[in-house]
Amino acid sequence: MSLPHPRIVSAEILRNDPLTKEIREIVFRLPSDWGPAEPGQFVQVECRPADPFVLRRPFSIARTREGSGELRLHLVFAPVGDGTRALAACRPGEHTSLVGPLGRGFRPIPGRRPILVGGGRGVAPLLSLGDQIRKTHPEGLLLFGVRGPDQLHELEDPAYPIEIATQDGSVGFHGHLLGLLDALLEEGRIRPDSDAIYSCGPNPMLHALSDWAIARGFPAQVSLETLFGCGFGICAGCAVPVKQSEDEVGDEFGHYRFACVDGPVFDAERVDWEGVRE
Repeated sequence: MSLPHPRIVSAEILRNDPLTKEIREIVFRLPSDWGPAEPGQFVQVECRPADPFVLRRPFSIARTREGSGELRLHLVFAPVGDGTRALAACRPGEHTSLVGPLGRGFRPIPGRRPILVGGGRGVAPLLSLGDQIRKTHPEGLLLFGVRGPDQLHELEDPAYPIEIATQDGSVGFHGHLLGLLDALLEEGRIRPDSDAIYSCGPNPMLHALSDWAIARGFPAQVSLETLFGCGFGICAGCAVPVKQSEDEVGDEFGHYRFACVDGPVFDAERVDWEGVRE
């Protein structure tokens, strides 16, 4: 199925609320005919008054909701730089603009139970993935890993049962997500012959998760964090090194692909992790 063409639209802010000390959720009202967006796609949001020298900021789409002739777009973010802090200061009723939907999202594997693995705010696009596939994949798990309570927030109406891992041991499993995966595998609650892993989070986590999944025979897809500039494959700021198969025909970009158009979701075994920015 072909993806919808991205559009620049005016977005009205309906809510902009803290979820924890570090994480916020912003909800926009968009034109009802925007999208539809596929899980794993992203948008580029204008985070300050229009300026030709300031780039829009990329955000994974957490959820879209339809109703009463409008579309609501949910984004989860952390105010860590000038742009995202400016976005955090916006109030309901204000308007900005955004471009999207952009990129290539998750591709659910038929017949395999989904294991959704989110690190920190990387859990956001997995919520929309669960929303989309829960009818065809009624059973699954959602693993949510954070450092501690400042990153842990409530997940509204998740598609699957949640397993939480905290590095400080304050909630759920004490340790990293890989430790939780090891425990679930040992208990027989996940299996490489019947399950597939879909993940988003910091690149070091995705690198470790990919190595773990490949070594144990789990098919896995990962949504990479990288430097998005234009969002259309022009600026080459988001180039990601990939492994090429012997029968794959090369092109002028060699073994690089652009995360904004060829991703941000890639098969884990395809990524050449040694060249990915951490």
